[in-house]
Parts: sequence; structure tokens; C-alpha cells
Amino acid sequence: MLRAVEGTLVDGRYTLQARLGRGAAGHVWEARTAGGATVAVKLLHDQAGLDDEARRRLEREARALNGITHPAVVDVLDFGVHEGTPYLVMERLVGEPLDEVLDRGVHPRAGFELARRVVDGLAAVHAAGVLHRDVKPANVVVTAEGLRLIDFGLAKFVDAARWGAHSALTGPGAQLGTPAYMPPELCFGEPADAASDVYSAGILVFEAVTGAPPFEAEDRLGWVRAHAQAPIPRLGERRPGLVVPEALDGALARALAKERTERFPDAGAFAALLATVDPAAVG
Repeated sequence: MLRAVEGTLVDGRYTLQARLGRGAAGHVWEARTAGGATVAVKLLHDQAGLDDEARRRLEREARALNGITHPAVVDVLDFGVHEGTPYLVMERLVGEPLDEVLDRGVHPRAGFELARRVVDGLAAVHAAGVLHRDVKPANVVVTAEGLRLIDFGLAKFVDAARWGAHSALTGPGAQLGTPAYMPPELCFGEPADAASDVYSAGILVFEAVTGAPPFEAEDRLGWVRAHAQAPIPRLGERRPGLVVPEALDGALARALAKERTERFPDAGAFAALLATVDPAAVG
């Protein structure tokens, strides 16, 4: 297992400069390439017993991420395994996490426009046969140019024809998602699908528009109960005085359905409906 510290040279090409943060599946470092460019390197948590077959699977997955080109999705530039530790190399983003932007307060219209871009990016991810599995505001970086969906450490690759069956960047038993954004089926240990990502994205949209998530809880068990049982509030219930088109409330009611079969099948369908909502009517 790689012992990463400042100055560590990864694969002879990336010199770690400063740790940027910790994600669900690994640590992210700012790094410098041999050519002097600044990138972000994500070192995935220890993958014990990484054999040749597992390496090939991880390489397929990295190529899948590298093939997603969308202005709302972080660019994955490279992948490798160094001293038993898989790593992803991504563009170094300069910006602010969406959760911090929302915490300061944004106009509902601006929040809706930001969230809609996230769903557009997630649609491109789903179109590539990839699940994100941890969609939340903290995994979106707002930059001067727009925003990027980041942190694919929990990504799962569901297009077996392209990426191989049972592909995932996390090992067996890995904890998926974040309680406040976790769909009911993941709370109970069921496998994720595109509709699971739609649920998490629905919570993100709801929060971006109202300034608060649709459900409230104090601990993990409380979140499980809320996702499984709590009625889905209308947007105006969370932000009194808010006026939104009926289509937006309807879209979120479907995205947040308790049964995944009642949700949009993927983010592309969710994005298509959100595209019909006039942002000027939100507020």
C-alpha cells in the first residue's frame, strides 16, 4: 500500500504537493506533472489482493470515466496502480463545493439552474453506462466557468458489454453514498441502479431550490426511516412563499419516489423533464 506524503512521486509522473481532501473511497491530492501542469490525483483506499484481473477491471473503469466528455463532469486524465494503490488523475478544479454555495444562500432560480446542470452532467454519466452512487452538493465544484460533478470513487459500471460484469471502483462491502442523499434501496443494502442516482439528484435539486433537503433526521437510523417512510414535501413547504411551476414539483415527486420503479429510469429522462421548466418561473 502506498504511503502518501507531500513529495511522494506516483508512478514516476505525479509529485504530490498538498492533500485537498478525503472522499468516500480515497484521498485527493494536488499534484504536479513532470511537465509542470497541476492536476488532482485521487488515491483509492487500499485494494488488498489486487491481482491482474482486478487491475484490468480498474483500467476499463478508468477508461470509461476518461470517455465522458461533458462541461458538468470532471475530466479524468489518467489512471494507474502504484505500489498496490489504484489512482485516478483528474483536472485540478479551482472553485467552491456546491454545498458551501448553498449554505450561504442562493435565489431559488439560481439554485435551480445550478442543479439542472448537475443533472445534465449525470445524464452523460449514465449514458456512458456508469453510476455515480454518491451524488450530493459536496461532490459538485462550482467554478468561474460553471460546475463539475466530481468524486467517482464509488462509481459502478453497469454496461457489461463495454466495461465487464460486476465492475466497481469499490470493493465488496464498501459503504455507498451519504445518508442524507441515499435512496431507500441503498439504505437496506440493495444494489444501486440509475434510478438510485436519480433519487440522490432529486434531493440535490430540492435543496438547491429551497435551501433545505426534503427530509430531516438526526442520525443514520433517522435518515433510513425518512427515506423509506416520510412523505415527499412540496417545494413550497420547505420555503414558504416560494412559487414554482407544477411541473417542477411533479418532477421531484417522481425523482424521489420510494420505489425505484416509479422514478425516472435514468438522469437523462429526469434532465429532459427539467429542461421543460422555465427558470424564470422559479422564485
